[in-house]
Amino acid sequence: MSNYKKVLVAIDGSDESDTIVNKAVEIAGANGAELHAVLVFEPLLGSYSFELNMADFETVQKEHQARIADNVRTSMAGLGVPATHIHFLAGKPATEIKKLVADSATDLLVIGSHGHNPIRAVLGSTANAVLHGIGCDVLIVRV
Repeated sequence: MSNYKKVLVAIDGSDESDTIVNKAVEIAGANGAELHAVLVFEPLLGSYSFELNMADFETVQKEHQARIADNVRTSMAGLGVPATHIHFLAGKPATEIKKLVADSATDLLVIGSHGHNPIRAVLGSTANAVLHGIGCDVLIVRV
């Protein structure tokens, strides 16, 4: 096993994130590594836009992101992860995760994969996209 110094876990705020975080906690603990978490917010698709004007839509999106961020902060604090080790980014998840890995000297990225869901197969997988061109080890946890 490698001696990891910095482990980054990519989460999406779903219930399945707990499985991924638990694996990252286990690996970070076994290596005495710093644990960091990243959640990348993608703009919400126009699912509400037909009912709301643009200002209302932006408000709904910000409130949704704030709720998720609060939940992530609370759960990570319960694991002893300092707030400075929780990264909230905006954009395309694969792109933003790869940038953070490169900028932060991450040794291991732990990320989840949802398997062979037909919709995800068509749209592509963040885990798969992250694998191409990343400069650290990657552990994909099947959820």
